[in-house]
Amino acid sequence: MNQGEFTLNNGGASQCDRIQAALEARRGQWVAMPDLWRASGAFAVHSRISDLRKRGLDIAQESHRDEAGLVHSFYKLV
Repeated sequence: MNQGEFTLNNGGASQCDRIQAALEARRGQWVAMPDLWRASGAFAVHSRISDLRKRGLDIAQESHRDEAGLVHSFYKLV
């Protein structure tokens, strides 16, 4: 991969930057944690959300338990 491809693929952005961009693109809407994982490559999405909150972003979190007992987390930029 050359520098141009790296830049086009958002290679210079941190995981926090990528999560912030994903939340800003859907401002006010709930975004599922797996969507943020795919956008950022961060397996520790909750930790990156914590980092973004330390930067001053107001991010809400909501969890839902499905019929199988699995918990699904959602985030939104307030």
